[in-house]
Amino acid sequence: MRRYGRTAPRLRVERAGFTVIELIIVIIIFSTVTSIALPAISRITTHSRVNQAAMVVGHDLTVAASAAARQRKPIRITLGGDRQSFTVADRASATVLQTRWLGPDTQYGLDSVSFSASPVDLFPSGFASSALTVTLSARGYSRQVTMSSAGWVRVP
Repeated sequence: MRRYGRTAPRLRVERAGFTVIELIIVIIIFSTVTSIALPAISRITTHSRVNQAAMVVGHDLTVAASAAARQRKPIRITLGGDRQSFTVADRASATVLQTRWLGPDTQYGLDSVSFSASPVDLFPSGFASSALTVTLSARGYSRQVTMSSAGWVRVP
């Protein structure tokens, strides 16, 4: 029997999920935050790689000085012709002890490596033929590693 004036109760249907507009708003916010953060992340990554390369070069110079003392022979450090590497070799026999690659194809990704003087000889006494400053740079950020003529290596 039908009663007039009264309507049947309506069932409420709960919806699940998000509307397309809500998803678009979230995507726009996420992409805006990402585009703001990317340059900072890139700069931090570049600084980290250059700083890591500076620490490695400082260590390599220290090892070269101790190798000269240990072997009781002069060691020569030369900048590579590609300006992205350097070589540590026995001065008399030219036997290469180590080559360190620092260019864009390596984990350091440096644009250039420069020496204040090349070649530099390290003598068994601990002295060097001249003071050396190694400048490492990538994307406008550079770092220097210095070695005094007394053989002291510093990464400022």
